[in-house]
Amino acid sequence: MVRHAKLKIVGAVICGLALILLLSGSVSAQGAAEKKAEADKLYNQAVSMLKKSLNQKTINQALALLEKASELDPKNEEIWIQLAWSYWMLADEMPQDSKDQKKQRQELFEKGRAAGEKAMALNKRSVGGLYWYNVNMAAAGEMKGILESLSLAGQLFSNISRVDRRDPYYLYGATRRFGSEIFVRVPTWLTERFGFKPEYIEEDLLMNIEKWPNYFDNYTYLARVYVWSDQKDKAIDMLEFVLSNDPNIMPEEKAENERQQKIAREMWKEYTGKEWPER
Repeated sequence: MVRHAKLKIVGAVICGLALILLLSGSVSAQGAAEKKAEADKLYNQAVSMLKKSLNQKTINQALALLEKASELDPKNEEIWIQLAWSYWMLADEMPQDSKDQKKQRQELFEKGRAAGEKAMALNKRSVGGLYWYNVNMAAAGEMKGILESLSLAGQLFSNISRVDRRDPYYLYGATRRFGSEIFVRVPTWLTERFGFKPEYIEEDLLMNIEKWPNYFDNYTYLARVYVWSDQKDKAIDMLEFVLSNDPNIMPEEKAENERQQKIAREMWKEYTGKEWPER
């Protein structure tokens, strides 16, 4: 009788523990779902902000949201990709006149590279993760003065080729723009070693323009290539298109088009010595 009572008590304890574990698991799953929902909300809010404006204040605000989202849902690849892009964007917009400014830019590029690396850890074939990892690495390398090194250039070209194989249309032909930017920044002997020539770069960017005629980045990047190859008139024609059109010609990229118009105005003055629209 006593033994039977003990067995009943043990059974009740086991059932109680099982119920506690079940409830605990349910609460844990519910908590994880709530965190993911909140992270998604913050991510969407940040992306929406960045689609409207790309000034420093907005990027900083968006980064705060994205950093919080990454804490709530650290296994979300898209959050890390957006962080990698936003860190680069913020650093690229910053001045670099003083030692402190340069240090701050360098730190942001390193954060961007780390965020891209986390995206790749979650998805070995991450297109955005590898692309922005590469862009931040190139930017950091240029600040350190090692962009012209054979080892870094080889790694950059190799990575960007991998992105291109995975998705040649990523971000309106981003890999072709990246290739053109490296092309005008490193010695000719180095770019030619990897098969890059002015006519190939021009062909690639013109293909971008043909496919996405209202995305201003492709025009400003090609303008830099034309200036590099002593074809200033062609460069001015590229800038002319950017500056004479409404950024809202591509509504989904209005903020980026506005940013490129600002860049195009600066390039116009640098190339012509005059304010737009004077040649």
